[in-house]
Amino acid sequence: MTGIHVYLENGFDHDLVVLVASEDHHTDPDVTTRHQVGLATVVELDVPSDARATVQITVPERGLSAEVGLDPAATPHVRVNVTDGSLDVLPQATPPMFA
Repeated sequence: MTGIHVYLENGFDHDLVVLVASEDHHTDPDVTTRHQVGLATVVELDVPSDARATVQITVPERGLSAEVGLDPAATPHVRVNVTDGSLDVLPQATPPMFA
């Protein structure tokens, strides 16, 4: 198993967020962006290290959802922002930097 780090960043305001990757599920009932750093929370999800993974992000109370496929060895970091009523999801190789 390997870890995928999901960074819930800007646009969250006391939101219920559900994350699913392979068999790993995470639910956070109160995600809020800390505007000083542009980050709400970081969640680590475990996925098999020998295969591509799909990460599903849902904000059910706002009717938002997104899904991204990735290679956890190449892009283990996933940035998620709420922008203009949708989820922007960006997998990347390196962790983001915050103030």
